[in-house]
Amino acid sequence: MTKKLHKTRQQCGSTAVEFALILPMLLLILDGAMELGFILHNQSVLTTASSLAARAGSALSTPKLLNSEIATIASDYCVGKLLNFSGAPVVSTVITQSADPVFQKPLQVVVHFTYSGLLIGGNFSVFPINPELSASTVMFNE
Repeated sequence: MTKKLHKTRQQCGSTAVEFALILPMLLLILDGAMELGFILHNQSVLTTASSLAARAGSALSTPKLLNSEIATIASDYCVGKLLNFSGAPVVSTVITQSADPVFQKPLQVVVHFTYSGLLIGGNFSVFPINPELSASTVMFNE
């Protein structure tokens, strides 16, 4: 003999209440995973931008690229690739090299970006933090 269990109206209501209590936590976990993915993507873009700019600045060319030209290479790479949810992404670049960029002198390119996400430092900010992302590349002039 098997008995069929039927849900009563009270049991159906308790399921809805439990779901309503759990939903905000599930949404926060989902947003946290997405935000982490966005931050890691942005870090990858910054790393590539600093590497490309340093490579262009250290490559054998006459005359050598100016610091402003190297910074433009990094900024141009970031356009359309960085993910930011409050306003256009602003990238700052710091170039450090010797006064005479010649063979075997180091060139350092550091690219900075402040991330504003959905719930992290964004328009719907639950957590008032804005992670500062940066990438640095050092190459020697060829």
